[in-house]
Amino acid sequence: MTAELGYYTLSVRDLDRAAAFYGALLGWEFKREHETYLHVTNTKVPMGFVAGGPSSQPNLYYHVEDIEAAVERVRELGGTTGELYEGRSGRGCSCTDDQGTELSLWQPAPGFA
Repeated sequence: MTAELGYYTLSVRDLDRAAAFYGALLGWEFKREHETYLHVTNTKVPMGFVAGGPSSQPNLYYHVEDIEAAVERVRELGGTTGELYEGRSGRGCSCTDDQGTELSLWQPAPGFA
């Protein structure tokens, strides 16, 4: 049996800022479960945000249709980005949100979606 990502959380300093940033960047919608947790309601893989400050997480890649547009959106929302890179599987970029939490964006090459 192949193991697949079943659930994950991102640790952030401020849940409301995280919801604004990721909602605008990736189109995520949220439901506050309690004062220290937001559940993302519109993703196939269940996930959420935990308050408590940014922490190092597994490097998860978020599939985007247009890497240049997504990188520009990160910057517009107050985040920072590394250099775009290209490989056989597509193009990507390591980014940091407006609170210091790291994320990676990936535009798959044909055949890798």
